[in-house]
Amino acid sequence: MKKIFYALTALALVASYSAQAQVISNNGFETWATRNGAESPTGWLTDADVYGYYYNLSASNLQIGAVTKSADAHGGSFAAKLTSTNDKDNAGNTIVVPGELVLGTKAGAYVYQGLPLGGLNYPARPTQMQFYYKFSGTATDSALVLVYFTKTTNGVPAILGIGGGFLNPTATYSGVSAPIGYVDNTVPDSIHVVVASGFSRLLYNPRTGVTRFPSNIKAGSTLLLDDLTFSGAPLAVRADASTQAQLTVAPNPSPGGRFVLNSPDKPELAAAPLQVLDGLGRIVVQQAAQVAPNGQRELDLSSLSTGIYLLRLDSKQGTIVRQLTVK
Repeated sequence: MKKIFYALTALALVASYSAQAQVISNNGFETWATRNGAESPTGWLTDADVYGYYYNLSASNLQIGAVTKSADAHGGSFAAKLTSTNDKDNAGNTIVVPGELVLGTKAGAYVYQGLPLGGLNYPARPTQMQFYYKFSGTATDSALVLVYFTKTTNGVPAILGIGGGFLNPTATYSGVSAPIGYVDNTVPDSIHVVVASGFSRLLYNPRTGVTRFPSNIKAGSTLLLDDLTFSGAPLAVRADASTQAQLTVAPNPSPGGRFVLNSPDKPELAAAPLQVLDGLGRIVVQQAAQVAPNGQRELDLSSLSTGIYLLRLDSKQGTIVRQLTVK
C-alpha cells in the first residue's frame, strides 16, 4: 500500500470531459458471497482473496485486515466495513495490516507498478468520484480511497488518470466528491479502485532529504464505504495544440524547483493566472495574472517536496497544462 502514494504524486489533475453519472458493479455493496472462507462483496477483491490466491490459504488461516458486511449503510441494506488488524512480519514483530478492497476479480494480476491492479473494463473518462464513508481512526491514520484508469497496449497497462486520497475521521456518513485527473486525452479501457482502512502517510524532510513512512496505522480503525459512483463535470476548455506549443517551461525537471515560463510570441500565455497542484489535486501555489506581460515568468517551487506537480494556466485561448518535476 505504501507505493500507492507514489502513484498519487506521479499524476496530475487535468480533464475536459463531460459525462453522465456512471455506476460500477455492486457499487452499493449489496451483494456478498463466500470466497476463501470469508464473505466478500461480489465484484471486489479483499485481503482474503489475494492472500488465498497467492498462498492457497483460507481466511481462517490468515491474520489480515478484515472486510465484512455491515448493516450500518448509507443507502440500501449494506455497506462494506474495513478494519485494520494485528499481524506478524517475517521476524515475528507485531504489525498492523489494513482491511483492503480492490475492484475486480483478477487476483492473479494483482500488482502493477506497486498498485493493486484488478479492474474492470471501463472505456470512459469520468471527472469525479463520489462516495459516502464513515471512519473511526486518527488523523494520522487516514483511510484511503483511490481510483485510477489504465489502457493496455501490447500487453502493458499504462496509467492515464487518477483521483481520490486520504479520509479524515467522521462519526457520521460524509459525502466525498473527488476530482479525477488525466495525463492526456487518451480514453482508458479499464478502471481500478483501491480502498484501505489505514495508511501510513509519506513524510519528507527537505533538509535531510530523508523520506520515511511513520507507523501510524492503528488496529481497530474501521472504514465504512457505500454508494460509490462516477460522473463527469465540465471543466475549462483546453487550449489547442498550436497554442500549447507556444509555451515552454525550463528546466524541467528542475533540481532546485525553479522554473522559467516562456511564450515570446504570445506573452499573454505566460502571464495568465496560474495554479500548481499536487498529486491529490490540491492547489499548492496560486498566482494572479501578470500586470505587464513580457513573455517570460519565473515560477519558484523550491519550498515544495520533490515530486511531480501540475502547472495550469487559464489563458483566454484556453487552459494550458504542463507536468513539472521538482528534483
